Amino acid sequence: MISEIELRILSTLDSPKTRQDLGDELDYLESTVSRALGSLEQVDLVYKEKAGNQMIAKPVDARCVEVFQSLTKSNPHVDFPDLLTSSMLNVVYYLSSEEQWTATELTEHTGHARATIYRNLRTLTNRAMATKEHSEYRLREEFDELHLFATELRHHIHRVRIKRDVGAGTILWESHKECLMRTDTDVEDENYHRTGLDAFAEYRLQFFTTSEQYYFYSEGRDSLDPTDLICHLLLIENDSRHRKYVLLLIAETELSEESLKEAATYYGVEDIVLPLVEFLRTEGSVTSESTPVWEEFESLASEYGVEV
Repeated sequence: MISEIELRILSTLDSPKTRQDLGDELDYLESTVSRALGSLEQVDLVYKEKAGNQMIAKPVDARCVEVFQSLTKSNPHVDFPDLLTSSMLNVVYYLSSEEQWTATELTEHTGHARATIYRNLRTLTNRAMATKEHSEYRLREEFDELHLFATELRHHIHRVRIKRDVGAGTILWESHKECLMRTDTDVEDENYHRTGLDAFAEYRLQFFTTSEQYYFYSEGRDSLDPTDLICHLLLIENDSRHRKYVLLLIAETELSEESLKEAATYYGVEDIVLPLVEFLRTEGSVTSESTPVWEEFESLASEYGVEV
């Protein structure tokens, strides 16, 4: 995601500097600094401008840059550019002082091998940056900026990618590697998967939709399955009408509770999805504030030719 030398440049670039300045300060060749600056410029973390015969590099006004420079200044004894490998950034993206995670959960969310997760967690605990209680880990409060930097950096990179690929879009949900976005633009890119109500048509459910388009960015998926579409719709709009549409798709595709729970947990909407699953499973016997009247839902299902 971002290399060690790029992080060193960001931590050092608290004021405009030339390539020679950075090379001298960090003990890198100018050519090495130039390549790193080029990479940082591509993701809008630095920009360059001419000052006489020299090219000056400046940090952009981005929250992630501000947080990282604060982190390095307040902890001068820690070599953060060395610490924050790609896998470590993904670990601290999720790990904070407010929420505990097991190694298994981090493995599932990051996609890294269990050994990689344990190695990173061991590094954090050995350096007293994280604590372990039973099988759960959390960051120490004084190192919460690690989590903030990782989340702000990933958010920044998602935004830059959308600006580059789409032009304009609003992020509705994101993880360290994927994001759900709204845009007014049609996107023709294999990494952007159409979602929202438009995608329900694949399952014989046609609804009136607005001009807004919804896409899910992911480099690791060939397609989206119904559990993704259900969670995406609830992230887009969690109202009574859209919850009924979600119930229709669950009934139409006969999804298992296990697969729905797994997807809902990943997207953080289990509190919304699980009552809907229970409502459908019990044919309306178990209700909640978020479920419709069973007879109304039966009527809607009949209208769309869905058996419940």
